[in-house]
Amino acid sequence: MILLADLGATNARFSVTEDCNTFRFDATYPIDNFHSIESLCLAYFEDQNLDKVERAIIGVAAPIIGDSVSFVNTDMRFSIEQLKKNLFPKGLFVLNDLALQAHAIIDLNSNALSYIGEGKISEGPKILVSPGTGLGLAGIVGQEVIATEAGHINIPVKNLGSDLTIMITRFIEENRRSPTYEDFLSGKGIIYFHSVLAGYQDPNLTSEEILSDRKDKYCRSTIDLLNNLLASYLRYVTLVWGSYGGVLLSGSITESLLLEEDYEEFRRVFEDSETMGNFMKKIPLAILRIPDIGFTGGLHIAKTYMK
Repeated sequence: MILLADLGATNARFSVTEDCNTFRFDATYPIDNFHSIESLCLAYFEDQNLDKVERAIIGVAAPIIGDSVSFVNTDMRFSIEQLKKNLFPKGLFVLNDLALQAHAIIDLNSNALSYIGEGKISEGPKILVSPGTGLGLAGIVGQEVIATEAGHINIPVKNLGSDLTIMITRFIEENRRSPTYEDFLSGKGIIYFHSVLAGYQDPNLTSEEILSDRKDKYCRSTIDLLNNLLASYLRYVTLVWGSYGGVLLSGSITESLLLEEDYEEFRRVFEDSETMGNFMKKIPLAILRIPDIGFTGGLHIAKTYMK
């Protein structure tokens, strides 16, 4: 039995697989309710009455460099070797959470895609981008997945339009640093944009409530600004990666933020390059709709590396 865990900055999602093709006993926990990753795993095992789970595949919202892992947007940290010794002596595979999800793309079912434009996902290099508590990006080249921290790139002020320039200027004044794409293309960014546009009215609105109310002028303006920024971000990272095989978006924020009525304008901004416009027009762009994408990615790793 292998534990599959997708640990974001807000929620920890668990399941197990026995055959590397299906998963069961899925459960979700608020990650800040636990003081360690070991206590999280043990709570899940106890709740599901599981024993002899001595192998695990764990995706974490953190860069993986060496043995010590520190989450970016929460205080959780752990030692990979210590976790393996204490709980998973027969095998432990730790990787970035977006890299975990990106493994689901390697054996991708085309029915899971909603295309924005005409192009279709091909065998070339691809990227997966997911706005959430943070902003994740992973690359897929053949059968290999490459984790990145591309959400932490600073936003260039040039050519972003007056409203976005105002957001950046105010952010710098309030935080004494330049904003990253993750600061804005995330749950906290949705709330920040709406607060500024609405003059700090309705401070208790959640990001979900803001994205669901397209009739309110401040919510609508927030959605439009975020879509514009997301499309331009995707243009930049597509050019950096040379991801002619396709650009995929995932996550609940994407599905609420980017609706079919937004596709034409989103595609226009995505392609808006004075020097590489013809290249951008050929790039497939799609929303990936796979429930429990982290578990699906975990199954691919289990079959490939741990079966």
